[in-house]
Amino acid sequence: MANSAGFWDKHAPGYVARPMKDVASYEKAMDRVRSYLTPEQEVLELGCGSGATAMLLAKHVKHVTASDISGKMIEFGREKAWDDGIENVSFVHSSADGPALDGKTYDVVMAYNVIHLIKGPVEAINQVQRLVKPGGLLISKTPCLGDSAFYWRWLINVMRFVGYAPYVTYFKQLDLGRRIEQAGFKIVEIGNYPASPMGRFIVARKQ
Repeated sequence: MANSAGFWDKHAPGYVARPMKDVASYEKAMDRVRSYLTPEQEVLELGCGSGATAMLLAKHVKHVTASDISGKMIEFGREKAWDDGIENVSFVHSSADGPALDGKTYDVVMAYNVIHLIKGPVEAINQVQRLVKPGGLLISKTPCLGDSAFYWRWLINVMRFVGYAPYVTYFKQLDLGRRIEQAGFKIVEIGNYPASPMGRFIVARKQ
């Protein structure tokens, strides 16, 4: 986990400065997310990065806790929230199993482009499951690289070797869905934003 934090601290400035590649797919996913949000909800976002999504959705809920393992990412998020006058987002420097989140549960846990970056697919989803209240929602989007062309694995492995990519689990879409169900969720919506394994969108309710 420390190595992952170091990777994202190092790449945080470039990540924040980089323009979004597929705005249309992001907006479609956010439209679906907003349909599940209500003003009384307490929400947690795991792997919030610079907090752009947390701040975008904050006006639809009571409060958002935006967490990330990268202290540099959290610094960017806090500064942006302060500049924009957003008061119902708090930033927490923590992993999914970190002490800052220990014992807390939320109405909605959001995990966008992060579950595949946690080592151990079963433990990754179990970590997320522990943070969701009974009857609450997990809303996630996960690149399922196990269903993508082989060259993606080759490219990522090369990039990891030279320090330009983090650890990655190569999920398949069907396997990801099964693992979420095995963790105690019922899937209520699936989609792909973008329309490929790179953007597997899943909404699941904790039983």
